[in-house]
Amino acid sequence: MRMRYFTALVMLGVLVPATRADDADEARTLRQIQRIKDSDSTEWRRIPWAASLLDAERAAKDENRPVFLFTHDGNLDTGRC
Repeated sequence: MRMRYFTALVMLGVLVPATRADDADEARTLRQIQRIKDSDSTEWRRIPWAASLLDAERAAKDENRPVFLFTHDGNLDTGRC
């Protein structure tokens, strides 16, 4: 009888913290989703795109910002890029 009681306590001790962690993870995820929904989804349009690497380097130097190089190799229609 004592062994069953002890086993039940151990299982509750293991399962309760896991449930709390899952609830905390879910709450954090829901907050992040809401923050994304509330954010400005057109913010990326303010990025000063450049057609050439030389233009990008010149703009980066003038604005004291880094250059982010995006390249594309593949076919967007097939989803391989």
